[in-house]
Amino acid sequence: MSGAWAAVELGAPAAGAAAGLEPWAQLLIALGLLLLAASLLLVEFFVVSWGLLSVAAGGAAYAACALAFAVSPLYGWVFVAACPLAAAIIVPWGLRRLQASRAVPKVEITEDAGYRHHTDALGVVPGSLGELVTDALPTGRARFPGGEIDIAVEGNGLPRGTRVVVLRIEGPIVTVRTA
Repeated sequence: MSGAWAAVELGAPAAGAAAGLEPWAQLLIALGLLLLAASLLLVEFFVVSWGLLSVAAGGAAYAACALAFAVSPLYGWVFVAACPLAAAIIVPWGLRRLQASRAVPKVEITEDAGYRHHTDALGVVPGSLGELVTDALPTGRARFPGGEIDIAVEGNGLPRGTRVVVLRIEGPIVTVRTA
């Protein structure tokens, strides 16, 4: 067996290990870098950094793995396996935290949002009579006793001043025709 393969198989320190540091010191630094990576990933869910903290966490994790490989391939592979495991724990926790925070809207917009509430406030219902205040080609604006709203004409467009009747209200769309 050649000397390089014997070193890999026996878990001996890899060639090119960090100059001047004992293997245990390198391993402690690698562990510190791994903890730094996990901390940066955690902080990403508390601070708006547009992903910069995640990139820094990835760099720290890469450096931790490289330093662990410099000590021994066995330690290197342990660090390589630990990185995605840590991410698999931290990321779902952070996403649950974000979902529960006030930063994420909890109210959902339904089909009745928009002008539907405005038509209710103005008393506009199917059968209401109004007058176009703009040309409707095919949309425009009509005045009803309670106020003005945007409308859509069924069929061909209509000129300003035409009397219209509301056919139906579907969400924000108020459909009218000539009265």
